[in-house]
Amino acid sequence: MNRIASVRVDVSGTAGPMDPSSSHQLATALLAGSPRIALAGPGLCRVDARGWGRRGGEVALAGTLREAATTAGFSDPLVGIADVAVAADAASRLAAGSPHPHHPGILHREEGALIVAPGAEREFLAPLPLSILPLPEEFGETLRALGFRWVGDLAGRERGELEARFGPEGSRAHRLACGEDGRLFRPIEHRMLPDASLELEGITETLEPLLFVLRHLLDRVCMDLSRQAVCAARLSLELCLADGDRKSASVIPARPTRNERLLYDLCRASLVRAAKANGRLSAPVAGLALQVEESASPGVRQGDLFAGEWRDPMAAAAALSRLRARIGDDGVVLPCPLPDNRPETRNAWRRAEVVPAAVRERSLSGRSRTPRSAAVSRRIPIPALTPGSPPLPMGREPFSSVLRLLPEPVTVRVRTEEGRLVEVENAGVQHRLVAAEGPERLSGDWWKDPYHREYFRVCTTEGELLWLFREYRRRSGELRWYLHGWWD
Repeated sequence: MNRIASVRVDVSGTAGPMDPSSSHQLATALLAGSPRIALAGPGLCRVDARGWGRRGGEVALAGTLREAATTAGFSDPLVGIADVAVAADAASRLAAGSPHPHHPGILHREEGALIVAPGAEREFLAPLPLSILPLPEEFGETLRALGFRWVGDLAGRERGELEARFGPEGSRAHRLACGEDGRLFRPIEHRMLPDASLELEGITETLEPLLFVLRHLLDRVCMDLSRQAVCAARLSLELCLADGDRKSASVIPARPTRNERLLYDLCRASLVRAAKANGRLSAPVAGLALQVEESASPGVRQGDLFAGEWRDPMAAAAALSRLRARIGDDGVVLPCPLPDNRPETRNAWRRAEVVPAAVRERSLSGRSRTPRSAAVSRRIPIPALTPGSPPLPMGREPFSSVLRLLPEPVTVRVRTEEGRLVEVENAGVQHRLVAAEGPERLSGDWWKDPYHREYFRVCTTEGELLWLFREYRRRSGELRWYLHGWWD
């Protein structure tokens, strides 16, 4: 027979809802009574009450649960045991006081615990106030306004009548009043994250024995991940040194995975970084441990059956993971647009934590079925996709190449003749200009650091394509020329 024990602790002294960590602390303490625990609300947990027939029965279970909760720091825990959740919850409330000696349905009562007889849920609930049922507050007020004061008043009416008048809420309220609780008991899942460790027969100062052990450990960990149908989002690689000390490093793939080869490459790169230039470890190692710290469900994407070419959606993430493992977390960056029109501050670099969605979509879409000509490919607006792009389109494309923007504009000297740009001097070297196009005017930031610029695209006699601008600063009253970038 399925029996449920409700354990209730006082949370009236807390400001607001009970801290989730406290709820889990209570649930962890109640594992002393049963391995199946479910969180039911602030300060309330439900425990599977089966399996105590040869251990003192439900009376012993109630004592064990109260003692476990008290040891965990919860004062005056209350326990109610019944066949269904609504009766067990009500029994845990009634255990706080002294119920009427002739209250029906009670099998056993003692200080802080009350046990309802099997099959007596309806009789036990009938004399209790209607507020004992878990009903919506507004619906409960409606029932009380219609004269329903006790649970028995509601249970004595016809269910069809209540359903016709109040809809599904009326039918549900009648079932609860009759002790028919269809809520499923969903226990907390205690999933152990995979881990593996191995102690070496001796000590080593080289990587080769550790890499051999690493393959063995990863094989066990990946098999456990497959059994649990999850992927590793973060791993901890720990070296057990001969002197008893421990050194650990985190291994984070770009996307959760249980690909053994990829995880081996990432862990191997972490070990290589920990070694010296000659490949030897800084201290003797006696063992190796691997622990999955975070797991995630696999993000599976289906390929296109009719596509000309299908690409593995994990390939880009695997490449990113290997690059980060080899050159560091800050070695792979992505452009991030900023709300600024000034070319040198309109973009920034951010660390590539995961593969961008656009890259993943392109990896699944395959190649275009309509090949583009070389002329069209050269006209792709690459500057618009990378940091350092021109602020405004020119209306026509004079240069089919990529703009290289300087981190900071460099002051130069420009000589003009009859309003035409004829020469530019940079770092003492003079360059004759054979063509110039402009100006493109750009201004902004009037509220903090106003700027007013005129950009020109120029070509020197050496064939260099430069991007210049002149700027007038009102505060200083100066007009200066700057070199902002060039085209390859």
